[in-house]
Amino acid sequence: MKIKYIIPTVMAAGAMLTACNENEQFEGELYEKVIYVLSDNDHLFSSVHNLGETTTGYLTIYCGGTEHIKKDVTVEIEPYEEALDHYNYVNYDIDESRYAKLLDPSHYSIESYSTVLKADSPDYYSLIPIKVNPDGLSPDSTYIIPMRIKSVSDYRVNPDKDNVLYRVVLANEFATMETTTYYQMTGVETLGLSSGENASGVSVTRVVAPLTKNKVRMFAGTHSYVPNSVTLEEINKYAMTVTLNEDHSVEIAPYGDIEVEQLEDAESNYWEYNEKGWLMLYMSYRYKDEVTYNGVTETCWVTMTETNTLKETIGK
Repeated sequence: MKIKYIIPTVMAAGAMLTACNENEQFEGELYEKVIYVLSDNDHLFSSVHNLGETTTGYLTIYCGGTEHIKKDVTVEIEPYEEALDHYNYVNYDIDESRYAKLLDPSHYSIESYSTVLKADSPDYYSLIPIKVNPDGLSPDSTYIIPMRIKSVSDYRVNPDKDNVLYRVVLANEFATMETTTYYQMTGVETLGLSSGENASGVSVTRVVAPLTKNKVRMFAGTHSYVPNSVTLEEINKYAMTVTLNEDHSVEIAPYGDIEVEQLEDAESNYWEYNEKGWLMLYMSYRYKDEVTYNGVTETCWVTMTETNTLKETIGK
């Protein structure tokens, strides 16, 4: 009869031992420490760089795991153009016109290709600085610095996150390529037809792209486009540049083949921020366009007197 009391006691002791073993498992490392470079699912990492200056972005090297490293880990990186080739092929196949471009080394510098994950640092990451001068780059191209982890002094590299496509994003105070910049335009459009002038109120949502520190590009009149689908032919036909000077004056000029003339109206060619912090861009100009009116198509001067509003704050 005593054995009835011994068996539960033995079972209880075994259960306690099992619980202790399970607790010990959670007291240590739950996941293997692996080294990787921060990026999204396409291995892209985007960094905004303002036109007109050299700015610094960073590659971020991480160490995964539930516990902090107990010794310093040196990580070395290297250029890896094959990653860019793979990205272009997977995303655009044979459409080379849409390929992301390798950023020319004249536009960036990396002082050191290595970094150290410090055991005495509270952070699980370390940074590798990249200095970028974006002046002269086109808003119609995607520029990439492809890099990968070359070696680590300890632990293992995650093979799925061992490379990164560092994308240089152009921006200035008035537009950015990080997201599409839209200006809301309202104004008066006057068609200089052979049968006489015809004026009407117009409005359009404009796509605006940064070109230099204080210059942007937009389509003239009521022409607009959808980002990522606009053609170079359309850009050459309709695009103009707008320079926003420090004295708040505005200069309008052709970007491609368009014939555009700024009208000398000081009250209509200036920019400012209103009391709400919105950018207000006032312009008066004319450009040549092929228009159809009452079933008749002809090339004529189109005169625009307009107000463009940007409600978001970009680089103010």
